[in-house]
Amino acid sequence: MKTRLAWLVLCSAGFGCSSSEAGQPVTGGTQLPTGEQHQMVAAMGNGSPAMMPPAATTPPNGAAGMPDMSMAGPVGAAGTATPMVMPMGTPASGNPAGPVAGAPAGTDPTSGNPAAQPGQETAPSPEGECATAGIELEGLMYSPGGTALPFPCKPFHPTTNNPYAVRCVDAWPWYETGFPGDEFCILPPEPGKGIQIGVHPQGTDWYTQMTQQNLGGYENPEAGFLLASGGEEERNYKTSSPNPQPINFYRSYVRMRAGSHHMIVSAANAAPNDGRGTWTFGDAVAGLFGGTGLPGAQRPDANVPQTLERPPEDKGLFRVLGPDQTVTYNMHHFNATDVTILKEAWANLWFTDETSIPIEGIFGMPLTQAIQTFAQPGQTVDIHHSWTLTNEVRIVQLFGHRHAWTTNFSAWTVKSDGSTEVLYQSFDWYDQPTYRYDSVTENPAVAPEMLSDGAASGVRVLKPGDQLHFNCHMEFTPERAAKVEGPSPSSIGPLRFANQAFQGEMCILFGNTSMYDLPSPIVDISPVPDFATID
Repeated sequence: MKTRLAWLVLCSAGFGCSSSEAGQPVTGGTQLPTGEQHQMVAAMGNGSPAMMPPAATTPPNGAAGMPDMSMAGPVGAAGTATPMVMPMGTPASGNPAGPVAGAPAGTDPTSGNPAAQPGQETAPSPEGECATAGIELEGLMYSPGGTALPFPCKPFHPTTNNPYAVRCVDAWPWYETGFPGDEFCILPPEPGKGIQIGVHPQGTDWYTQMTQQNLGGYENPEAGFLLASGGEEERNYKTSSPNPQPINFYRSYVRMRAGSHHMIVSAANAAPNDGRGTWTFGDAVAGLFGGTGLPGAQRPDANVPQTLERPPEDKGLFRVLGPDQTVTYNMHHFNATDVTILKEAWANLWFTDETSIPIEGIFGMPLTQAIQTFAQPGQTVDIHHSWTLTNEVRIVQLFGHRHAWTTNFSAWTVKSDGSTEVLYQSFDWYDQPTYRYDSVTENPAVAPEMLSDGAASGVRVLKPGDQLHFNCHMEFTPERAAKVEGPSPSSIGPLRFANQAFQGEMCILFGNTSMYDLPSPIVDISPVPDFATID
């Protein structure tokens, strides 16, 4: 009943419904106005991992907030010697900075030289010691897990030097598909240690074809897997999970080729003629409410945890995937390049036998948001929501989702003693980070005066009486339109909830908790702190 009500409310707002007939394959996409194309191309020069021309390899980065999956194995098989990852785009986040068009992945976005990051190096060289020591990469067909790094002369890196998500381009020199984003392809876990789930032109036959070095499936993908230059669309793709028995997992490594604003993934019990292997009309509600949430992303890479070792406070954390599930990928793409891009995704889920604390999801959006008007042309408004905690809650990770008109997305806590702490802040709508809160991950510091994305670091536990707030500072003004090179507000009319980068807005706080599942937040009319309105 709750799911149906959510669908009705969102559908009535035009979100999650489509003029395309349900269940029928959909191709093509809406053409973006010239100004929007230009803005998105410009955004790539700011470290955005969105989409890049073929000459450029796309950057990694990571944020996950909802669903995703992979390959088979026995129930609860132990295969997690150490955990994984998080955001990207900022050196301190633990992920590589995103290169601009023409600059190889793992290079400085302005100079093209190797990017220096505090405490780590970026894309490892395949030459010399790194190519011969550690994991034997050449011909490797599975990610082995464990503690041996693919490139032992380089520090662990969740995207480029990770035994739980070995990159195809590091093990398969023949892996060249002709589409941007080959560097995000990852080898599945070893059998019995985890599974891989994904979206591929070859369907569930992708891995079999790769074992034969057969790239023929990339030569003429069906139209639903392609998006032409300047296009924007939201579509769903259904596939199957390969596990015949329920699995428990903790580590998750999610990858997608550049060009997606979000990827919401969910799993549900199989149904006859459920449309597996097809693209259908875009329905984000199916991703949000269509079943069990799986790790998703709003950047090309999302990793949990961000470190090789498992943070001690994560002991016992786990998620569950049922057997033989229908997995729905809701994907919102826009293509700012001058070439056609390919829709493809991979997700490694690693089994765990530590299963004492279930991970819960945060879906921070009152359903009434779907039917409200955010702003009239020329207005600047704050969309403020909050929870007052009645149970103890550990905040495990957060990410804010919004579109081009939101200049500042902030989340903060107000403790029962009156003290305030900024937990999450993002100013770049085009490259939205995900931050994790544990004793190992060091997030970039909050710096609103620098308009720099950042977060608190360390374990964050909220007590009964504490409040969790989030706010979207929206500027639906000609000045903002000029800054992002988007359409004028007067050409759009009232700004409403919609899954479109410029024609609509959203204000949703996603994330994960342990100990307690947060209910829907309330609309908060209390004054918004100054740091939440800086832009």
